[in-house]
Amino acid sequence: MRRAPGEVRATYFSRPLDLPADWRPADVRDFDPALVEGVDAVIHTAYRQGGDDEWSTNVDGSAAVAAAARDVRLIHVSSDVVFDGTRGRYVEEDAPAPVNSYGRSKAEAERRVRELHPRATIVRTSLIYGGVEPGPQERLAREGTRFFVDEIRSPVHVADLADALLELIPLDVPGPLHVAGADDVSRYDFALLLGAQGIEAAHTTPDRCPNVSLDSSRAQALLKTRLRGVYETLENVPKRSSCT
Repeated sequence: MRRAPGEVRATYFSRPLDLPADWRPADVRDFDPALVEGVDAVIHTAYRQGGDDEWSTNVDGSAAVAAAARDVRLIHVSSDVVFDGTRGRYVEEDAPAPVNSYGRSKAEAERRVRELHPRATIVRTSLIYGGVEPGPQERLAREGTRFFVDEIRSPVHVADLADALLELIPLDVPGPLHVAGADDVSRYDFALLLGAQGIEAAHTTPDRCPNVSLDSSRAQALLKTRLRGVYETLENVPKRSSCT
């Protein structure tokens, strides 16, 4: 929101963030269409991973937002885990094949959004890092837990993703678009890049996706925003080869 030009209307479920915006309380599962009246575009980022409300938030919530925003520009943020991770470097034309409950909820959310808002852009992204406050990836690295050496992702810096989402607003790009970082790294190597110490290497389990790295070349050709990789954004860290 700091990067958005003009006025920003933002919604929150539990508490508003300390960011400049016109904050409105909302529950995406029962989304009030009045919340989008008078806006030029809606960027839907709300999600829940795990818990009893995972499906209702991700699927029903996405459908409610898409229905409310049917007459305005919609950018719906999705995930790399809609794929099964059997090969990596997924492109937009690859069919989703999720292997866990979160992936299934995100894949179904995509389907519902396409059905209700055919012109919506569905932005699939990866692990997000680099915010003013530590995000989930940074917090995990600080906790020093186990990290997978054979789960490959394409982490994206939050500033690059934010700029890309804003740049997409005036563009007519219906359907899926991959917007992730340029480097593919294992969760273990990513934790090291984030400064984790004394962490334990582990191997993925059947409910994980071994390699869901994304090919973002189509988005990069459309955007002026450069989608940087972790070896560029996280300075003074030697490049490592991911263990597989």
